Amino acid sequence: MAIPTTPPSGLRDFLPDQVASRSRAVETITRVYRSFGFEPVATAAIEDLAVLQGLGGGENEKLIFKIMKRGEALERAAAEKSELADLGLRFDLTLPLARWYSKHGSQLPHPFKAFHLGPVWRAERAQKGRYREFTQCDVDIIGSDSWGAEVEVITAILAVFGAFGLQGVKVHLNDRGLVDQALAAAGVPEEKRGAVCVSVDKLDKIGRDAVIAELVASVGRPAADALVKTLLAEGGVAADPLDKIIAAVKALVPASTIAVDPSLMRGMGYYTGPVFEFRHPSLSGSLGGGGRYDKLTEKFGGPSTPACGGSIGFERLMLILEETGKAGGRSAPDAVVTVFSDELRARSLEVGAALRAQGLSIDVYPGTGKLKAQFKYADQKKAGYAIVIGPDEAGRGVMQVKALATGQEQALTLEEARALIAGKR
Repeated sequence: MAIPTTPPSGLRDFLPDQVASRSRAVETITRVYRSFGFEPVATAAIEDLAVLQGLGGGENEKLIFKIMKRGEALERAAAEKSELADLGLRFDLTLPLARWYSKHGSQLPHPFKAFHLGPVWRAERAQKGRYREFTQCDVDIIGSDSWGAEVEVITAILAVFGAFGLQGVKVHLNDRGLVDQALAAAGVPEEKRGAVCVSVDKLDKIGRDAVIAELVASVGRPAADALVKTLLAEGGVAADPLDKIIAAVKALVPASTIAVDPSLMRGMGYYTGPVFEFRHPSLSGSLGGGGRYDKLTEKFGGPSTPACGGSIGFERLMLILEETGKAGGRSAPDAVVTVFSDELRARSLEVGAALRAQGLSIDVYPGTGKLKAQFKYADQKKAGYAIVIGPDEAGRGVMQVKALATGQEQALTLEEARALIAGKR
């Protein structure tokens, strides 16, 4: 039986053009986040299950890719019919960040502004724009209880969308504190509030009628009717600090659209205050989101530390950029240096190194073959120029530089070639 050449469902391989466009997107996001004063952090991709379970991860805790115990520990667990796994792949970046901060916070500025980019994994059904392995691009402010932290996070993410020329993004805003008040007023028991929030959070996925049916089944008709008038209300009334957040975001990003959405829950149970989502008309789900999680670090044994963060759904962002032609393609070399013969390969390598030392991107043909095949290689790489150094050129200290777009060719010295190629960049 042949070994599969395609990755498992929900995971992907990427071609050079795709990797190049994704790398440029990451560079843009990083540049914008740095411009707001956020510092880069990194956490382990694999966490103890204790970090991933029971800390407010909501429905995502059911989607953990678990890693089985090893050796004798696995055999003992199997014999005892106990948990076979002790580790798991992270399903978001917030829980790992809270764990990381609980360990390293004393070494950091206070408050601390972090940005965190990396892959996460969820064992869910793959669909368009939703994969089992995907990248998140988070910004977080830890140690501030000011509503200004929400404003910084929201405007930093809007600045990223602006850097890509992405228009039509709308910010939906709510407050989990107001949600808790509505749940209490409706008489929803404490033990059922998490399930109610999960149901309401499905509004844009399954529709209003289906959500109401779930609420009736969960908490009964009277409570469901009360929640329809609050959490499913059209529009909403802003309350401090939501009104301050809205006013500040509109002042800082005049073209932005931001409004209160009472049905916005965010699925994570660790949120304690304002929550927000970024939505785009081309997507059925969100383009990103986040909120305030003031009590998460204390679950790791440390003091309660106020925190707020947001994340960009990188795969969905790339989907929009690709569909609108803004993703770009492969980063082409400025020139390809051909290899006339094996005897002259060292000279081609020297020219390539000399041009690179002057800031150019130079690809020296790595194989053997006729010049026709090497020119085809340069075309496939979308290089601006091809350079040929035959015995005559090597003897005269020059090279033939061919502009691939026009076919124009001329003999130039190293410095003349550098000036020509640099002017074309």
